[in-house]
Amino acid sequence: MSSMNYYGRLFPVEIGQFISIVGKACNNPESFNIDLTAANGQENDDIHLNISARFAGDEPVVIRNTKAGGQWGQEEGTDNLFPHNSLNPLKPGGDFKVDIFVDEVAYFISIDNKPFCTYSHRMPVDGIQVVNITGDVEAVYQVNQINAQPRPWPAVNVNEFESIAPGQFDPGNIIVITGVPRGDINGDFTVNLFDGSNRFRTHFQFQAVLENQAIFLDSQDDKGNWRGEVTGNYPFNIGETFTLAIALTNDEFQVAINGQKVATLAYVEEHERLFGSLTGIVINSNSGLNVQVQGVAYMKLPADCEGFENFTHV
Repeated sequence: MSSMNYYGRLFPVEIGQFISIVGKACNNPESFNIDLTAANGQENDDIHLNISARFAGDEPVVIRNTKAGGQWGQEEGTDNLFPHNSLNPLKPGGDFKVDIFVDEVAYFISIDNKPFCTYSHRMPVDGIQVVNITGDVEAVYQVNQINAQPRPWPAVNVNEFESIAPGQFDPGNIIVITGVPRGDINGDFTVNLFDGSNRFRTHFQFQAVLENQAIFLDSQDDKGNWRGEVTGNYPFNIGETFTLAIALTNDEFQVAINGQKVATLAYVEEHERLFGSLTGIVINSNSGLNVQVQGVAYMKLPADCEGFENFTHV
């Protein structure tokens, strides 16, 4: 299977958080990278932490580094390893789990539940906005951002959260959202895909009304008229993590929640025109409900999006 790229926005990173990545390496990998980056994770953005798994040569190694102001720093490969570790414990073709604990002075990195190394902060962690995974990775199963202490998430963007897509949408794109609803069960939240940045037209809206365990899908035509809702049911619970995926096929939006397909909504126009105007998602919380967004990832599958619900297992 060919390699894939993963791009996911993070909630503001704090001391005391875990970032956990679960995936699978390609069968004959040369290298892959896990980057915690600033801004949009583009080529010239700062990379606070680069974990580069390199498999070629006589001695495979996992390199750690930072890029600031366009310049790479000093690589760490043999430095600060915990005892009894190889330089690269990752296996070609194998599943892997990389956990990054954000401490006050350093990242503590473990691989497959075994402590691997530390890496001292070279930049303030509150500038991290994106996790970017590139190279010879066959699949990314899960990316979680978790508070190690049972304290509230920062009160940032609690009523509105916006995520900009890393590029133009195409058939086969999947948007994966992980969050926790908190507050008033009488409230609701929506996930919206707008026309451009001015939000004149809503091409897709997912609404969850928690008290009624009801979900609604809708969209607007080019005059701003709502087309009429597609309805369904799903039991969101206050304080429980959910993972929701929106799949973009050739002719419809498909929605899955926590491993289950729940609804579809046909496009109102040809996908070529539709996809050219989409820029990302906006999540709104209403009437006393707050959805604390833990991550937004943009994934890629074949155009039919077969099996996309597997990205939503919790």
